[in-house]
Amino acid sequence: MVAAGLGADWRALRLTILSLVMLALLATLGGCGWHLRGSQTVELSLPPVYLQAEHISQALRLALHRRLLANDIKLLKQRELAEIVLTIETEKSDRRVLSLDRSGKVQAYELQYSVRFSVKTIEGEWLLNSETLSTQRDYSFDESDVLAKNKEQEELFTVMRTNVVDQLLRRLQSQLNAN
Repeated sequence: MVAAGLGADWRALRLTILSLVMLALLATLGGCGWHLRGSQTVELSLPPVYLQAEHISQALRLALHRRLLANDIKLLKQRELAEIVLTIETEKSDRRVLSLDRSGKVQAYELQYSVRFSVKTIEGEWLLNSETLSTQRDYSFDESDVLAKNKEQEELFTVMRTNVVDQLLRRLQSQLNAN
């Protein structure tokens, strides 16, 4: 019985030491400015925007709306009332085979996502003349788990879309600050 009690005390001591080491590691990482990808916030201060986008996915439209509204940027339905016009010219998402196994089955894919856009003032002056922002991600593929891998692909495209929207808005903000 005494040995069992010592074993429990030893486990508790190991757990406490491990917790302290992890806490010290996290404090060190936080102190040097490290943060999780996607956890940074983007402070935007843009004038009212009119979104001109006829041939984009509902997912991109929703991502743009959410990001603008989250930053208290007015997204107007009437072009005449806006100060700037954001035109989404094209949106592309693609997947290409990255690697195959010996039997020719896909092991990994590369996902590509891009958006071509331009921005004008309501008077027609170019703020940003037709630029393309893009991102890509690799992911492993397992033929025996197709449903999960398709879900992973959808989630990766969602993250990529959000990243491109953030890039676009930061690019617009920096251009407005430069003018």
